[in-house]
Amino acid sequence: MAEAHAKGDGLRVIKAAGEMSRPMRLPIPNGLLPKDSNHLYITVADGSNHSYKIACTPNGWKEITLGRGWQRFYHEYKLHPSNILLFKHKGRDDFSVRIFQSPGVERTYDTTGDDSGDETPPQAPRKRTTTTETPQRRMGCINVPRSSAAAEVEQTFQSEHPFFIMHITKRLLGIHFLPNVPHLGDDVNDDAIVNLRAGEISVQAVYGRYVGKRRRNCGSISQGWGDFLRKCNITVPKLAVFEISRTQPEVELLVQFVDFE
Repeated sequence: MAEAHAKGDGLRVIKAAGEMSRPMRLPIPNGLLPKDSNHLYITVADGSNHSYKIACTPNGWKEITLGRGWQRFYHEYKLHPSNILLFKHKGRDDFSVRIFQSPGVERTYDTTGDDSGDETPPQAPRKRTTTTETPQRRMGCINVPRSSAAAEVEQTFQSEHPFFIMHITKRLLGIHFLPNVPHLGDDVNDDAIVNLRAGEISVQAVYGRYVGKRRRNCGSISQGWGDFLRKCNITVPKLAVFEISRTQPEVELLVQFVDFE
């Protein structure tokens, strides 16, 4: 049995883990995820900062089914059918997950693969303090590739930093800002200085987060973007890979341009 609740800005879903061999269906409206999204990211609030990319497919308008990646998550966190999962939507395709041994008793996990830790003694949930939690950094590609060329780069590009991929189209070559940039992190201000780097080239620009309904999703890079393209001698459409190498005290993006057909 699953329950879905909208609390504040975030949807919460409570669902039993069920059998690993059975599909995991979540009562999540299709419109909650980015358009044409075929995956989501889940991160367990256990301090590991490790996110799992899990494929998903719509099942009607009000439900999705988790696919590739779910069994790995189930196995590595040593879930049991009776465990209770609390999914909380963090924005875009991000979800945090809390895992409970039984109602009100959160479970701790050893994900090293040592079966001796499978039955972990239950712990009472720790009380929240007023201190600010360190934002978790999602690894891997943080946006949804819009073409087969970008999807191929996503699958082959390796980085120790989170990254996103964008098409620098002919239209974008003719304007002085880069729109629809995915939000760079929970610890990034709505208006932030961004250092764009490509090899020895470095240009300072400004990231501005969109307001209104799109606030959670993305923003734009301006005031330096056009100069950066000129210095990099980008005159024809390219794919651009942006690695978020740091977010504090200023954002630094390492940029690589890739040819595509």
